[in-house]
Parts: sequence; structure tokens; C-alpha cells
Amino acid sequence: MHDAGAMPFDQWVMLAFPLAGIALTLWLWKTAERRLWWKLAAGFALFLGLLTVALPYADHDRVQARAIAGEVTTVEGPINGHRRWTERSFAGSSRGVGVTNFDRYNKTTYEYFYIGDTPFTFIVGGYPSHASFTNAADPPVAIADGMWARAKFFRDDWYNDERRITRLELAPAPPAGARPLSPVSVPQAPPAKAGSNLPPDFAAFWEGFAAAVGRGNAAAVRPLVAFPFHFDSHELDADEFDSLWMSLFAAPLRPCIAAAAPVREGDRYVIFCAGYGYYFAKTASGWKLAEFLADGEAMQ
Repeated sequence: MHDAGAMPFDQWVMLAFPLAGIALTLWLWKTAERRLWWKLAAGFALFLGLLTVALPYADHDRVQARAIAGEVTTVEGPINGHRRWTERSFAGSSRGVGVTNFDRYNKTTYEYFYIGDTPFTFIVGGYPSHASFTNAADPPVAIADGMWARAKFFRDDWYNDERRITRLELAPAPPAGARPLSPVSVPQAPPAKAGSNLPPDFAAFWEGFAAAVGRGNAAAVRPLVAFPFHFDSHELDADEFDSLWMSLFAAPLRPCIAAAAPVREGDRYVIFCAGYGYYFAKTASGWKLAEFLADGEAMQ
């Protein structure tokens, strides 16, 4: 269905943008009185070339090289926990001559699923090239829980070790001769609710925290964070929670956080998602998210 090893680079049409910039540069070079204008145009043409052709080609080449060399991991099993959703983010307000103000929004579509017990998360069409699978076709590939999948992927150090799928095969049922696997249960509620040995007070906190994150309910998560919160070399106060939410609880991370199993570390608990550690500590006002760290070992 998708095979990066056999996929030619198909984004040459984007050359039209830098070529237009070059044409503008030549025209300005011949007609403009000030040399500054054609130099600016030349710089803009170079930028367009890098952005629309050079970067996509480099991305396509390296993904295809990994696929052809077999420097990938193979996973096979049933699809579970599939989600595809679109989020809008505010991009500012605009005003035209004689036109009232209007708000602008950016739309981003995410997709998330397990193959066996391996999770995959990506922004649809979110990479420079089409080499790896991001289900960006129109209409998209219909993926559903219970389908059988075989995928080859590698962890891309250009993109925070995200799993990039170089080959994907889907079938409505296991192929003949395949060893049937029991579908992996992707928890919709935290493990603490299902008879874990977490202490009751933390279990109650975790149930509410994981459920709020899973629903994308920022208002419910905010009081469960201990402020001031140290993040990215800054001390953030409660009124800066929006920045924290967009970073620590970005949409691709939420399913992992909601399904994670907390592990005890001393007098704290921790979960790991995408190579990041979320640490919870008991404060005077109850359990809170107290610390966030990059976990080097989990990123390997």
C-alpha cells in the first residue's frame, strides 16, 4: 500500500516557486535602479528553493535510503486505538480595507494507532516529503481497529525520534499462515482504575488527570500542576499554563499520557511518553505534576 523504497520524488512541481523568484531577480537586475532590490529577490528565491525543493528532496532521499538498505524495524499485528482528529489553533486577526475584523485559524490533522503493541503518531502530511506514510491522500486510507497491519519503520532523529513508516500493508484480517495475535488493549482509562497497587490517593488523582488529558480538557489539567513549574530553563506561573499545555500536552502526546502506567520512583511517580518523563509529587494541596524531564534512555 505504501512503500518508500519504490516511491519516486514527486514534488518537482514546487520548482515553480524558486523559478519564479529567479525570474523576478533577473527582471529587477535589469530594470531596478537600486541593486538592493534584486539582491533581496535573489535571497528570497534561494530561500524558496531550499524550503520547497531542497529540504523535501533531502528528506525523501534519506527516508528512501533507510528503506532500501533495510535499516528499519518490522512490526505486525492488529490495529488498535485508532484515532484521527483535526484541531484548530488561533492564528491572529486580520482587517482589510472596508472589511471588518475576522479571526484566522490554522488546522492540523493528527492520526494515532497501535500496530500490535507499537504506537504510531504523526501529523497528516507533516513531513517535508511524502516518503514516509502520513495518510495524507484524499481521501485518506481507511484505517480501523481490528485490521491487520505490517509496517516497517525507523526512529527519525531529525524529528524527535518519531516513528516514520517506510512501508505499510493493511488487510481486513490476518493473512493465511499468520499467527493470530490477541488485539492489544489500549486503555481508555488509566491502569490505576483496573486493580493496580497504586495508593488510593494517587490512584484517584491519576484517574482524573489521565481522563482530563485524554479529553484535551486543559482547564481540568491546570489545577493539577504544581506552580511555579520549571520548564525549558524558565519558571512558569499559573497564568502561563497555556504555553505549558501546548508543549507538554500537545495533541500527539495525549493518547500516550492517558494510557500510561505510572511507576514509583522514591516518593514520586513517573510516566514516560515519547522519551519524556512526567513526574508527580505529593504537595500540601495533594498530588500534582511537579517536574518534566527529557529521558535519554527512553529516547534510544
